[in-house]
Amino acid sequence: MTISPSTRDQRLAIRVTTWQKAVIERAAAVRGGTVTDFAVRALLDRAEDVLADRPLFEVDQASWDEFNRLLDEPPAPDPRLVDLLSRPTVLDR
Repeated sequence: MTISPSTRDQRLAIRVTTWQKAVIERAAAVRGGTVTDFAVRALLDRAEDVLADRPLFEVDQASWDEFNRLLDEPPAPDPRLVDLLSRPTVLDR
């Protein structure tokens, strides 16, 4: 995900050691992007990992209603699943 600089409206400042900065700059150069793009992507990846491990997710009412609506809909027919379930299993042999 690359966000154009013109759409960025917030600043996040961090302090790093000389060594940390050099490593981050080398990694960004290897990826062919800017330090900012590299840092934002790395931070977002880590943040998504942390949030995905949470047992509780908070959503607004509209999102919750949509989620429940989708759960209540019957599944779309899948001919491959019908075929699979019509075959004898190893227990049938």
